[in-house]
Amino acid sequence: MTFDAVIVAAGSSTRFGAADKLSADLCGKPVLAWSLSLFESLPGVGCLVVVAAPGRVDEFTAMAREWCPTAAYRIVPGGARRRDSVEAGLRECTARYVAIHDGARPLATPDLVARVLAAAEGRPGAIAAIPVTDTIKIVRGGVIAGHPDRATLWAAQTPQVVLRQAWLDAAAMGDNDETDDAAMLSRLGLECAAAEGSTENLKITHPRDLDLATATLQQRETAP
Repeated sequence: MTFDAVIVAAGSSTRFGAADKLSADLCGKPVLAWSLSLFESLPGVGCLVVVAAPGRVDEFTAMAREWCPTAAYRIVPGGARRRDSVEAGLRECTARYVAIHDGARPLATPDLVARVLAAAEGRPGAIAAIPVTDTIKIVRGGVIAGHPDRATLWAAQTPQVVLRQAWLDAAAMGDNDETDDAAMLSRLGLECAAAEGSTENLKITHPRDLDLATATLQQRETAP
C-alpha cells in the first residue's frame, strides 16, 4: 500500500517535567528522531509530515534534516488539541491512506506499521491495539459504576491508519475533540479494524519511561 504519514509532535510534555520528551536523548537519538527514521525507512511511504508546536517548527526541521534526509518531509505548526494537529497534518497529505503516529512512541517497528496498513486496506482505517490485562472498572464520583467485560477491551496505540478524506469529513461534523482517529471516523458510522500492537510500543510520558525504552532498545540490539 502507498501511504503518507503524519507524526504528531505538538504536545507540551507537561507530565514529563522540566525537560522536553521529544528532544530527550534515547540511545543517542532524540525521542522524535526514532519515529522519523522509522517512517523514512518504510516502503510505500510518500509524504512525511511532522506536526510541531508553533514555536518548534525550525527545531524539528533541523531534526528531520539530520535523521530522515532522504524523505519528502514537511514540518507544519499544530494546534491546541490533538484533532487540530492531526487535521493540519492531513491537509498536507495527498495519499488516500495516511498513517498517524504519536511522536512520543519511539519504539514502533516496521512490522507493526505493516500490520496496521494491511488491516486498513479496503476499510475506513485500522489502529494498533493490545488486549488489556487488568480488570477495568467504570468509576463515577469515586464509586464503581460498571464492570465491563475485559475480553472486549483493547488499549489503543499508534500508528492509526485512516482514509484521509473520511477523517476530514468526520471532523467537519463538529468541533469537539476525539481521543483517537478511530473515534473520529466513528462519527460517520465507520468501523476501524484492530491490528495487533505491541507491549513494547510504549508512549513516553514520564521520565521513567525513557529508562524502559532504553532497556527495550538494548534488548533488541542483543537479540539473536
